[in-house]
Amino acid sequence: MKRSILSVLACFLVLGVVGGCFMKPFIKPNQEKIDQYVQSHPDLPDLDKQCIYDGRFEIGMKVETLEFLLEKPDKLDIVKQPWATQENWIYYKNGRKTFIIEEKHVVGILESAKK
Repeated sequence: MKRSILSVLACFLVLGVVGGCFMKPFIKPNQEKIDQYVQSHPDLPDLDKQCIYDGRFEIGMKVETLEFLLEKPDKLDIVKQPWATQENWIYYKNGRKTFIIEEKHVVGILESAKK
């Protein structure tokens, strides 16, 4: 119970820092590649399908969807929190984008403008 409360509080904190769960699109695979991926993953959640078709990222999407859209991160940091071990997937494309991963789902998205 305590772990889930802390996890929820952390998500709200990240949401407050990010200012919302949507990001502007910065990459989108071609339509053929998208169709193949969606057809080969029939159990893909609706949220993930919409993110793939729109070329955007959202809190709650599966890490596999993130990897399909952006491939492997440029940098991977492991952060041990009291409630869970997180992975920070960091990409350097048009600025810095960090996706915070817990239990194979995106729980936070941080973005820094290109300098």
